[in-house]
Amino acid sequence: MDGEQAGRQALRRLLLAHSMAVVLIQSVWFAVSTMMAVLARKRFGAGDWETMAVTAAVPTLMIFSVFWDAVLRRVGVRRFLAINWACTTLPLAVAALSTGFWFLLGCHVMAAIGAAGWSPVSGDLLKRFYGDRVRGRAFGVINTAIFLGMTLVSYVVGRSLDHDDDVFRVYLPAATAAYGLGVVLLRRLVAVMDRQTNVSAAPPELRPVRLRSLFAPIVHLRSVLREDRRFYRYEAAFMTYGMGWMICNALLPVLATDRLRMTYTQFAAATQVAYPLGLLLMTFPMGWVLDRIGPTRTSALSFACLALYPLGLLAADRVATVAAVTVLYGIAMAGVHMGWMLGPVALAPSPDRVAHYVAIHASLVGLRGILAQGLGMFIYRMTGSFTWPFLIAAAAILWASLQMWRLHELTRAARPGFEAPDAA
Repeated sequence: MDGEQAGRQALRRLLLAHSMAVVLIQSVWFAVSTMMAVLARKRFGAGDWETMAVTAAVPTLMIFSVFWDAVLRRVGVRRFLAINWACTTLPLAVAALSTGFWFLLGCHVMAAIGAAGWSPVSGDLLKRFYGDRVRGRAFGVINTAIFLGMTLVSYVVGRSLDHDDDVFRVYLPAATAAYGLGVVLLRRLVAVMDRQTNVSAAPPELRPVRLRSLFAPIVHLRSVLREDRRFYRYEAAFMTYGMGWMICNALLPVLATDRLRMTYTQFAAATQVAYPLGLLLMTFPMGWVLDRIGPTRTSALSFACLALYPLGLLAADRVATVAAVTVLYGIAMAGVHMGWMLGPVALAPSPDRVAHYVAIHASLVGLRGILAQGLGMFIYRMTGSFTWPFLIAAAAILWASLQMWRLHELTRAARPGFEAPDAA
């Protein structure tokens, strides 16, 4: 019993330290990157297509995740975290000097390329720190902390911009510093955990980079999807869902500024604050659900609920309506987040392949970002209405739910850890 209690206390300490670190990293990144499109539109006069370029940058450039995975395997976790911090946040600090839209966009794009590296290292740490039977609940606790941080930071950023829209020149460098502190904490945690598990702290030996090796991640991506049919079907369902989600993502800033005339504070409250509130309601329960029924059924049920989100945006006629719809969106996305991260973690055939599987998964976000964001904006511009793009988005998300449920039916006897033992 004493050993069991000690184990629980160790898990609590690990969760606390891990949560503190990722709050400083992910909450800050979410707040500043999500507000960037509205800042570009209201402060720098960005048009519809220019706004889409801002919203599309983060999901589209996740295509670089598979290349970041190659860097992770080459340099080791601790060195990778420092490199990724520099590539993600130093462009944000430079963006504080922006005097025009294109300079702001350039810095945002550079930061988004860096941000693509977070997914593979995050998946690697989840696999390294937590066992299969507690990983969903642990991820729920960590996400709860992240979403609380997102709510607070987003609201502060929105209120600050309404007071003075030049305040981005202050909060972007501050975000760089906060992110850096989170990386320092996470590096220390990795070092402690490595000592406890007798993992060598020495980073891999650096080797010269050959031109052929730059294309190896793309070759590996194709071969993994061809050979692992469960993973291929999982990605196909997420691709369909992502097409619908990214249509909404591209059009939300346009809806908020053109139809509803939101201020910075109203946009932050109705989207960036309301969204994590919805997530907070269901994140930990969905972690428990995922541990019980596995990632495919969790994702299928969440997609079915999420199909209501674009329909809600279509009906929105005031700020309060957008806020209510966004809370429901956050509730549905709690399960999607669980399936998004923990599905590839569970599907990876061995612990050393986890980061690679997560990197492939994240890179395919970039592919659907390239396709869907432009499609949504094109349909909106051609029809002059939000009706058709939002209806198409709802249909795509609902179809993804059916794809994921079909995958569950085909994999009831899947390997342990992918579908929970009692899921059949």
